[in-house]
Amino acid sequence: MLGKKVGIDLGTTTTRIIVKGEGMIATEPTAVAIRDGGMQAAVFGESAFETAASDPEFRLRRPIAGGEIADAASARWLVNHAMIRAAGRQRIFKPDVVIAVMSSLPGGQRRSLLEAAALAGARTAYLLDAPLAAAMGAGVRLNGPNGHLVIDIGAGKTDIATLALEGTVSGRCLSGHGGLRLHACVADHVRREHGVTLDPATIEEVVASLARVGPHEERRLEVMGRGESGEESLTVTSTELNGCLDAHVRPILAALEAVLADTPGRLLPDIQREGILLCGGGARLEGLDGAIATASGIEVHRDSQPQLCAVRGTGYALDNLDVLKRALMYIR
Repeated sequence: MLGKKVGIDLGTTTTRIIVKGEGMIATEPTAVAIRDGGMQAAVFGESAFETAASDPEFRLRRPIAGGEIADAASARWLVNHAMIRAAGRQRIFKPDVVIAVMSSLPGGQRRSLLEAAALAGARTAYLLDAPLAAAMGAGVRLNGPNGHLVIDIGAGKTDIATLALEGTVSGRCLSGHGGLRLHACVADHVRREHGVTLDPATIEEVVASLARVGPHEERRLEVMGRGESGEESLTVTSTELNGCLDAHVRPILAALEAVLADTPGRLLPDIQREGILLCGGGARLEGLDGAIATASGIEVHRDSQPQLCAVRGTGYALDNLDVLKRALMYIR
């Protein structure tokens, strides 16, 4: 094999990188710290936070927001550093690259990513829509006529699609609707009802410990936050999160209903038989699979490592580049 084969899952909060023959080589925050001036430089991932905190010449930037490119310049740096992490700075042979992206990513942003990969030294660069990547990563084979339905919930978006013959038959993408919005709703609720501000790590703990879609026995969690008089202790209950969970789940169910309505009737028996695949980091929300199954009347299967489905799918796609050339947007 001449040149490495690199897969990148470009998430709103997390970027994952896989290399054929080496497996997963990096899981980093989707962040870069950039120094502007005569000699521009950038730092990627966890190091970006440390650099921005210690060096005032660097500014921390989040290239992706709601699944879309929010800052084109920092997105180019992100792709460049991901390529360096995977294939090194000095390369005799150029790598092939597959990048998983939100299905509704606008054409201009797609071209920008492809150009960034080319400038970073890619021999060929391909964009793979998240539902396709997630399905491949979960072991679904898409080269036949059978229909498959995938719900991929990330931090910044929710992608729902019916797939067949290595393509999307019908789909909906909820840009900006993902785990971050749920966390923001919980933070706003606690601030409004308790007069206390919780830091992001505590919000994540509250959601992981208490958030449960559907009927359940009430749970309680004591946490620390910042109130008017300084640090305060408060107790948060699972019941009081119901409003946030309802606001999170309802749009997903509505989008799923629309996708099923747009799905050709010949594919519906396949979906009924095989069930719905639930993946992405947001799939770990307790009770979500049951709520989707109840609303749709279709069994729901959640991958054992749902947050890794998309990046694993880019790895599978790297072994099937001829298919990507026929079906997907790429640059060479």
